[in-house]
Amino acid sequence: MLPFLKGTRLYSILNSKCPKCQEGDFHVSKNAYDFNNFGKNHDYCSHCGFKYEQEPGFFYGAMYVSYALTVAFSVAIGVAIFVLFPSSSYLVYLISILVGLVVLMPLSFRLSRIIWLNLFHHYDEKLANKKEIAEEKK
Repeated sequence: MLPFLKGTRLYSILNSKCPKCQEGDFHVSKNAYDFNNFGKNHDYCSHCGFKYEQEPGFFYGAMYVSYALTVAFSVAIGVAIFVLFPSSSYLVYLISILVGLVVLMPLSFRLSRIIWLNLFHHYDEKLANKKEIAEEKK
């Protein structure tokens, strides 16, 4: 998906890939709504071996990103209700935003973790070509 973004953090976030090589998957399941593997991510990148959780509790900081995403989703839902149904009551806004946030919670959880990881690590082209270089040497 979006190969022209390869090498950017946006590519890693949108495709849920390793921030270092952008080849290995970060999450165990590609589906955010797979509740059996909901909060599971790989410990290491399958392509370059990068350890995702740098220290114990590393992903606690993703709560700040999750908060920002929740606010953004709430504002987006509120604006959508305002534009589509201008004479709605406050109760409609409240219920719509709450239901929307519950439905988007798995997506928010996954996005917050991969965004948090991408804040601290960037793409390394040498790691992305690691397997190609190893095959050339053989």
